[in-house]
Amino acid sequence: MSMRIGVVGDIHGNYSGLKKALTQMGAVDHLLFTGDGIREIKRLQEESGIFVRGVRGNCDFLSDYPDEDMFTLEGNRILLTHGHHYGVKNGLTRIGLAAREKEVKLVVFGHTHLPVITEWQGVLLFNPGTLCPERCYHGIGYGMIEITENGVRPSLFRL
Repeated sequence: MSMRIGVVGDIHGNYSGLKKALTQMGAVDHLLFTGDGIREIKRLQEESGIFVRGVRGNCDFLSDYPDEDMFTLEGNRILLTHGHHYGVKNGLTRIGLAAREKEVKLVVFGHTHLPVITEWQGVLLFNPGTLCPERCYHGIGYGMIEITENGVRPSLFRL
């Protein structure tokens, strides 16, 4: 059992960066989108036919995606959200409490444009950062999650 999951978000118009991130990722079993870049995701889907599991960000005004999505991959409950409804720019306590309440093992979120891998009271919190050069503080990048028999391992990558 091994699963590779690509994670992108906060694209904010950088379609070429999105394409570059996908090329660098290589083959993935799933692609997660943390919101803010619905136009680029729709274009990607139209051009490649790739399935993207995503959520609506605070800048995605014409998105069909939900505000959050909860699902299970390889026995791991995952919460996918943009994060703005949990005030993630002011700290991760609210999103951590929500994750514990929903009994999820991993939260994948965006909104802050800051790449983060941290554990909060037994919940793994993961933000891939941003693909938008004008809105980044630590370089543009994306995330990968590998699920194996040894557990869930997120990683951060720069473009």
